[in-house]
Amino acid sequence: MDQFQSDAEYFARRSNEERAAAERATHPRARQSHIDLADRFAEAARAIAEVSTLWEADIGQERPVAVSARQPEFRILP
Repeated sequence: MDQFQSDAEYFARRSNEERAAAERATHPRARQSHIDLADRFAEAARAIAEVSTLWEADIGQERPVAVSARQPEFRILP
């Protein structure tokens, strides 16, 4: 499994986990925070999958060494 696929799967899994957490959340603000995170993770998964597809379609170019798109941390917003 290459790094692109690994990162895309990670973000897709995290998106699903955050959506499940949103369903369990009892406070509206917590629920919205989980939904926002789920959306961000889903977008990251989509973007990584798209880049991977573009590189695979562009025969003749070497695929770059993938750098993880994972952020070191998320800020907690007020």
